Parts: sequence; C-alpha cells; structure tokens
Amino acid sequence: MAVTPTVLIVEDSKFFASMLSRRIQDELGYKVDWKSTYADAVKIIDCCRDNYLVALLDLNLPDAPNGEIIDYALQKGIPSIVFTGNFDVEQRNKFVTWNLVDYILKDSNASVELLLSTIKRLHKNRSTKVLVVDDSRTLRDSVAMLLRTQLFQVLEAGDGVEALEVLEENPDIKLVLTDYDMPRMDGFDLIRKIRAEHSKNDLAIIGMSASDEEVLSARLIKTGANDFIPKPFHIEEFHVRINHAVEMLNNIELIRDLSYKDPLTRLYNRRYFFENADKFIERSTKSGKSHCVGMLDIDFFKKVNDTYGHDGGDEVLKMVSAIVAEHFSEDAIVSRFGGEEFCVLVSHAPSDNMVGAFDGLRQGVERASIQYEGQEVKVTISVGICCEPLELEAMLKLSDSRLYTAKEGGRNRVVGDPPSPNVRR
Repeated sequence: MAVTPTVLIVEDSKFFASMLSRRIQDELGYKVDWKSTYADAVKIIDCCRDNYLVALLDLNLPDAPNGEIIDYALQKGIPSIVFTGNFDVEQRNKFVTWNLVDYILKDSNASVELLLSTIKRLHKNRSTKVLVVDDSRTLRDSVAMLLRTQLFQVLEAGDGVEALEVLEENPDIKLVLTDYDMPRMDGFDLIRKIRAEHSKNDLAIIGMSASDEEVLSARLIKTGANDFIPKPFHIEEFHVRINHAVEMLNNIELIRDLSYKDPLTRLYNRRYFFENADKFIERSTKSGKSHCVGMLDIDFFKKVNDTYGHDGGDEVLKMVSAIVAEHFSEDAIVSRFGGEEFCVLVSHAPSDNMVGAFDGLRQGVERASIQYEGQEVKVTISVGICCEPLELEAMLKLSDSRLYTAKEGGRNRVVGDPPSPNVRR
C-alpha cells in the first residue's frame, strides 16, 4: 500500500502556515507537520526526518533569523524549499550554494500555486528514472547530484555504448541527458539509436556540450533531442529545462491515460487493448512464456441495476474491476470491453493451470460483497478462456464462445480449453 507523503512546514506566520497546510492537505492529499520555531523544528527533524518528502522553510524565524533552519534541514538530508518575502542577488547566490530544491517568494497567490505544483512534481520524481551519459566522471557526479536534489532516480553511463545497455536493462527510463563528444559512440549516434526504439512521447533527451560550435544545439535537436544545455550551465536554467522536459512527458501521459482508461473503473479500454495486445504477445513469446485470453462478465447485471439503480451498478462494476486488476496485477492487460464485460490477456509459464487461475478469480468475486446504502450486494461472474496458440482474433472469438457456454451452463463458472464447463468449486 502506498504511503501518504508528509510535508514539513517551518513558518512563524500562523496565517500563512495554516493556509498552506490546508491547501496541501485538501488539494494534494498529503500530510503536514507544522512548526513555528527553529527549536521545535530541530526536535521533529531529529525524530522524524525520514518521514518527510520535502521541507518548506521560512528563511527568517524568530529564534533563527539568518536561515539556520535551512542549513540544519539540508545537513539531515531533507529536500528543502525556501520561501521568503525578500530577494536580492546576494541572497539568490546563497540559495544556489545551498543546493535547494527551489526558492519561492511569498509575494502572490501565484507563488503558492508554484509551491503546490513543485511539491506534487517532487513526489512523482521519486518514481522517475533519469540516465546521465558523459565520459567525465566529475561532470556525471555534478549532474547526478543536481538531479537527486529533485528526488529523481539517477542512473549513469560513461559513453553511448554503456548507455544503450543501461536502457535495455531499464526500459522505464524517462529522460536521458547526454554529452556530445564521447568515445566509442558520440551523442549523435546515441540519440539516433534511442529514437529508433523510443519516441519523444515516451522518453525525452537533452543534449549537453561545452563545444562552441554554433549549430551544435540545432543539430542535436534535429537528430532527435528535445532540448540542449550548454556547459557550463546555470543551475537554475538546468532545473528549469529538466522540469520542462519531464512535465511534457507527464502531460502526454495524462492525455494518454484519459484516452486509454475507462473513466469509471480505471481499467484499460478496448482501444488500449487492441493497440497494445500484439506487442504484449510478442514480448511474452520472446521471454519463453505462453499467453491466455479470458473473457468474463457479471452474471445477471441487469438485475443489479434494476434493484439498486445505476449508482449501485457502478459500485459493483468498480468492485469487480478492482478484484480482477488485483488478481492479474502482473504480466497482464486487464480491460473493460463495455458494459459488464471484461477481457484479460495474461502472460504465464507454459505449465501454469490457467483454468485454475481464472477460477480463483471467480471465487474471489463470489466471496466479495459491497455495502451500498446499507444493503449487501453480492454478484458472480462467468468466464471463458482460450490458451491455444492462435492468432489474437481467433483467441478472442473462442474465449467469447466459451463465455457463452459458461452462461448457458448455469453461470458462475469457468469454461476453458479443452472446454470443461464444470469448473466451479
């Protein structure tokens, strides 16, 4: 179960801290600890520093007017954002040396919006992998440190050949930062090879170079990079470009999610299934596994709607969807095909008993119950499966036919291959 993030606020203004706490809790759903003095903040940091996603720190506290809380929080390894009502160049330079997540002025409502979006981004960054590619160990260490400040998972490679190996082992990498001039494989060749496998919608690339060649940035971008950062770079510009690239991918992911997910059950829809099933089967076959298609629907669902109304029916759909998704949580595409009908495409070892696996799902649904407006609602499902090595369309037709056989045989049962309509324990 995912742990709810906790944010530490150290701020002596009760009004500002209360407003910020409320918005973090209401809009982000995160927990908040608030302290108003340096002394109290030190105590809770010493006690609970590992609990915090990030600390939001006031630069000037009554018992620590010169940013002492910032030094302390950073020494204890807590990612920190500073907010202050005053700003000048000298102060900005000090913020940069502190290696903060960011600094934000308390000068408008827009500042609070920026603060909330930064906190949300940090939480997502913890599950985002970034690959740094450079033959200079010193520069890799420097870039990796900046990325870890933003809570990214950082991987490293010394040249393009090594980078491709890391990508092969970590296909979920979202961002690659690569130098141009490297031994064995330069930045151009690396970008070309990455783009042969990964589109700009799935993985962002930022080129880096200390070269003063005038058109280098344009050449890298035309080769397939999303952006370019000259070396040496300003730290703030570095963070802005990194965040822009990742935010673009997150927005694309959100749009794709809206396009591919059923809004009620949050399962994949028919469109996603048919656009991704062939690749799924190809990966399963390459890994030496078999695959199976299961078609299932909820028995007597019309009666559920007639008895409890469509709101009650929606609760049943969400419950059954959650059970199916949990039962086939790995190596599977679980989709809602429409109405009360679902489809599961699952990869499995050739020796696995898939009739038994789907019957375990059937039993799980049968045991479950929903409390809806003070009433207990119970349902069952019927399932037809096909595990023969056929074309996908043929497997879907056979599993659908066997689902019909399960319905005709009395419902609440699994019919598999070879057809055995009596699987019901």
